[in-house]
Amino acid sequence: MSYGVILSDSVQILRRWLDSSNLSPGNRLPSERVLARELGMKHNAINRAMSRLLGEGVVRRDGYKLFYAGLEKPEESRFACDLVIARRSFFTKGYTKLAKELGIELRVHQYDSGGDALSYFYHLDTLETECVIFEPPHLMPVPLWEPAVRKLLSHDIPAISARQAAPGVPCVDPDYTRAVELAVSHLRDIGHQEMGLLTISPRSESGKEIVSAWKSLRLQKGLSSTARRIAYYSEGREDDIQMILKKMDGDWKDVSSLVIYSEHEPIGPHLLEGLARTGLRVPQDLAIVCIGDLPHLAATNPPLTAISFDAPLMQEVIFGLAQRLTRRRQDLRSHSSAPRIRVQPHLIRRASTDAPGPIPVKASPASRSAGATSTEFAAMSSAAAADFAQLLNRRYPMTSSANESRFEQVDLAEFVNRPLNFRKGWLGDLPLTNFAIGRHKIHGVPFEVLGGHARGDCGVIVFRSTSNKTGNSRALPSRLRIPIETTAQAIYILHGCGYSRYLSPFAQYDFYAGRKHLGSVPLVSLGYPPPDGDTRNFEKEAMKANIQDWWSDFPHLDFPSAWRAPVLEGKTEYPDRNVYLYTLEWKNPFPGRTITHMEIAVDAEKPTTLGVLAISTLKPEPARG
Repeated sequence: MSYGVILSDSVQILRRWLDSSNLSPGNRLPSERVLARELGMKHNAINRAMSRLLGEGVVRRDGYKLFYAGLEKPEESRFACDLVIARRSFFTKGYTKLAKELGIELRVHQYDSGGDALSYFYHLDTLETECVIFEPPHLMPVPLWEPAVRKLLSHDIPAISARQAAPGVPCVDPDYTRAVELAVSHLRDIGHQEMGLLTISPRSESGKEIVSAWKSLRLQKGLSSTARRIAYYSEGREDDIQMILKKMDGDWKDVSSLVIYSEHEPIGPHLLEGLARTGLRVPQDLAIVCIGDLPHLAATNPPLTAISFDAPLMQEVIFGLAQRLTRRRQDLRSHSSAPRIRVQPHLIRRASTDAPGPIPVKASPASRSAGATSTEFAAMSSAAAADFAQLLNRRYPMTSSANESRFEQVDLAEFVNRPLNFRKGWLGDLPLTNFAIGRHKIHGVPFEVLGGHARGDCGVIVFRSTSNKTGNSRALPSRLRIPIETTAQAIYILHGCGYSRYLSPFAQYDFYAGRKHLGSVPLVSLGYPPPDGDTRNFEKEAMKANIQDWWSDFPHLDFPSAWRAPVLEGKTEYPDRNVYLYTLEWKNPFPGRTITHMEIAVDAEKPTTLGVLAISTLKPEPARG
């Protein structure tokens, strides 16, 4: 058998048939089904083999017809392997992208349960299988999956376990012991002594290793109490959050920092939300380090420090090991020499371990006008109040010297269709309880927000989407024409969105002078970065957007002509908790022309939902003379 990249048996059988058939270039081949009968093979095996030869140029296809191309067969064929991985895995996209770059034919088999995963091994135990890469369910004990992998190995089929180790099974996995050491060392360096560990069940191999490494801290001076603080969570649900919050208010009251194992379950954002409800601020009151760097950790508020394992590097090592084992597949019976490669972690320091000093700035009257009462602002921390004031008092360059008399409100009374301050109002089930009806000055622009205290007093235009379809028992609009009828140097819109998706265009503002189209602004939501995405260029990529989901768990930024405006959340007992509206500035390229109207159109087939609260125009400066 060849010691190059091994061809599947079906490809070899098909090659031998082509060699023995004395075909000339251009000769038509029998159909795949006829060949399967003649060669005694399954049709899907012939189909895969034919696809390989089509890619190599040995065979060409014209519609449904196959022809012999007569090209010399290459010395090496494309390496193929099978990936067995959880359907919800954050790493699938990375595998497929890297396989394409490396010229590897990757067949992905996604499972929903441990039983599904094991069933794939029996289907893959064939002569056609060149190599199998397996990412076990992270809570599945090794003894349950190890026999299925060993059976493949015993049949000379290379199989590699990713992220979990088993005796005698080739493996590439993270060094979790070193990850715990790195997290603890970082926290100690910045002054923390009292720590707690939040991790998944120790039934998993990674969980066992992390707990073992944590318990070994008792041997270090001053960390014996830390070594005993271990809490377990299952899937990051609300009861898990409540459990850790009770601990922080009970026997973990002295804890100043948390280490969280979150490589599989996105518990970080939910925990931050829960901590904010109890008044614990990150990083001022509690530092957090996560073991495992899922992309959303860079987009939380604040971003979470992580002990990262380079996932693309790990996958490249796995593919390299797969090819090496395939070349030496006759050695697989020697299980005692099965290689284990451990990937070392590195620290990615973010804001969750950078505690700033106090900022003794009081909230200004202007900041109170954005919806919080003076009592509520008094209850806020000085840092939070300062953030409110700073974000709301900024002015767009064109509004910095504009007198209020130059602003004119666009009347939206005919179009508003949902209340702000009631459930099933605003964008969904949650209201803007603390956003006052009436006049607000935000980013130098006066906005008049409609509505009232009764359930039927609507104050916002909510547009149709797959997430929101009705308001006031009527179908929400997907397109509106709103009269303007004034000259304007710029138009400012106070709006928000919900159910946003990452960098997704979902609506557009168009401005007209009669039939003349003056300009347009597509709305692109920022949303969450995809779980398996690369966050190293997140802020640069984010500038493609100009609005963000109103919920504060999303990463919030200012965009070039669209700025964030914080509003206190409805639960006033959590005074530091806020959500976000946005203002948008459109500069009129023809300020001397009367803007007759604007049109708002949304893509009703997308979940992202737009809500418009107020529109204000800035008249041109009066002529001097």
